[in-house]
Amino acid sequence: MANYYASIRTNYFRVKDEKKFREFMAHVSGTEDRVELWEEKDKNGNTVFGFGTLGGIAGVTDYHNNSEDDGEDEDSEADFDAFLDSLQTFVADDDAIIILESGHEKLCYVVGSAYIITKDRCDCLDISDLAVKYAAQLLGNPEWTTICDY
Repeated sequence: MANYYASIRTNYFRVKDEKKFREFMAHVSGTEDRVELWEEKDKNGNTVFGFGTLGGIAGVTDYHNNSEDDGEDEDSEADFDAFLDSLQTFVADDDAIIILESGHEKLCYVVGSAYIITKDRCDCLDISDLAVKYAAQLLGNPEWTTICDY
């Protein structure tokens, strides 16, 4: 069995409370490496943040997110869901966080995904799904499909 190798990077985005956001990010763990947090100033002088890691994001640990401890370890899906839920509370009302991930496991599959997080929604786009749908549209055959992972 091969290892999955990923890289994650976000856009730059504004948050509602910079201090609380920095505290939250100190509790975010990566699967392979630490999650790096970057700060810049936008053209209006506002602080914007970005983050990234080599590997995936395991989730948020030891953070007071108003959820009870369900006994799951920090690599569980619940922790990643708590991470996404918490991000929604920080993102500025008129901004979005876009988490871009690319990865591969040998040549079995190549992954490209994007989580789009606003204060009200969190959606995920998959590059393979988008490509298959677009190819079907170009072919004029909405039933067309193919296998991208093997």
